[in-house]
Amino acid sequence: MSDQDPAAPAIKSILICINRRFHGDQPSCAQRGSEALAEAIEKGVAARNIDVDVERIKCLAQCTKGPTVRFFPGGRFNLGTTLDDVPDLLDELERTCGLREEDTGPPVHLLGS
Repeated sequence: MSDQDPAAPAIKSILICINRRFHGDQPSCAQRGSEALAEAIEKGVAARNIDVDVERIKCLAQCTKGPTVRFFPGGRFNLGTTLDDVPDLLDELERTCGLREEDTGPPVHLLGS
């Protein structure tokens, strides 16, 4: 499934568009189920402890082709993504990003003194 260029930067994030357009007759990722998609990816990444950040964002400029998911930086757009695609996306993320070593909690500078 991976067509990642070996010279491309390592994937650090997966971006999921959750934009809902103001006019109900215009297509949008949220209108096509991207919020449920984002939740499924977030839960899957956490359950598998995959070393990638999941970011919900407002627009990837692919409204007519969404829901849109993008591997970032330098990754491809996954257009028309559905809940059925989530297991394969998670498998690919696990292969390319690896696993977090351990949950270390909040960064030390946020713990106070």
